[in-house]
Amino acid sequence: MPPRRLLVSQPILAVAGAPMQGDVLIEGTRIVAIGREVEAPGAERLDGRGLTAGPGLIDVHVHGGGGFSFFTSDAENVRNYAAWAPRNGVTGFLVSAVGRNAAETERAFAALAPTIGAGAGAEALGFHMEGPFINLARKGAFPPEMLRLPSAEEFARFQAAAGGQIRQVTFAPELPGALTLARAIVASGAIPAVGHTDATAEEAHAGFDAGARHVTHLFNAMRPLHQREGGPIAECLLEERATCELICDGAHVAPEVLRMAYRILGPSRTVVVTDNLHIAGTAAAGGTFGGQQVEVSGAKAVRADGTIVGSVATMDQHFRNAIEFLGIDVATAFRLCSTNPARVAGVQDRKGTLERGMDGDVVLLDREREVVATVCRGEIAFNREPARLVPGG
Repeated sequence: MPPRRLLVSQPILAVAGAPMQGDVLIEGTRIVAIGREVEAPGAERLDGRGLTAGPGLIDVHVHGGGGFSFFTSDAENVRNYAAWAPRNGVTGFLVSAVGRNAAETERAFAALAPTIGAGAGAEALGFHMEGPFINLARKGAFPPEMLRLPSAEEFARFQAAAGGQIRQVTFAPELPGALTLARAIVASGAIPAVGHTDATAEEAHAGFDAGARHVTHLFNAMRPLHQREGGPIAECLLEERATCELICDGAHVAPEVLRMAYRILGPSRTVVVTDNLHIAGTAAAGGTFGGQQVEVSGAKAVRADGTIVGSVATMDQHFRNAIEFLGIDVATAFRLCSTNPARVAGVQDRKGTLERGMDGDVVLLDREREVVATVCRGEIAFNREPARLVPGG
């Protein structure tokens, strides 16, 4: 049976350089042609006229959404999230998860591992392990009993349970054993990410020398910037080997601070993430995290003591906010929300750009940058306007 052919016809293509109107032809799961007036006899056609097309959004720091949490051993939660996420333009994501103790973490990774790279909708690209190897002084919303000193041996057990699918590990480089852990993470094929840290600038630099190449939600859960000791924030901003996550919900970090960071990081080092909880994209007024009650306050969820737990603004809202807060164009926003995250997840060879040979992941946006349709590996996973879809003949 020949592979399905889908032609996304005549949107404005949000690619580097001058935007152009063209077509995207997907055969099976891959883009096989892109440009003006692509010939595709018999292909199903998704009418993109009046819309902007870009590569599907990729979220490398997300704990769930749509009512589905990744703090679980139930693989259906990941599958249900994958089915829900395309309405927000998401075509790929890392499963950000950790258990309350080592045994629970191993069970969770083993149970969720079969969802990586499988199923319909947005693709689970691997795991992000945020905790337990973080600093108690900068724990954020994590319960203290979940945290432990870095251990390369313990990480090896987690990676084995995950089938080698852990792609990103957040760690505090100043803790005993952290640099050994960072080197073990690199050896396993994952990226060490500096985060939840009370490091000095010198300690943060040592983490990058040990292999860290990414930063988890810059500014949040970090020692604050001080004029006489820059701490991790100054070092992360200046470390040209590393990409940095920015949460662009307008609540975790003030827009002017995001704009300042972007002027240093530029379009090649900035990665927009949501840090979404399971209640993101729902009408829920609250929920639980780590056994503690949280309440929705604007774009964020907070504990009773005011600690921010996570964001409830979905990825498409972060995309729109990035354009507004950072003063960038649409093509650059796709770079921050698609191309750069693909690099962090290690899938830049097949995701993150609209090019021939890449996965057929496409999002269509209207003039307000709202999601009209999302294509995941050649399959239409979300379509707000069904009349735009014309069957092949």
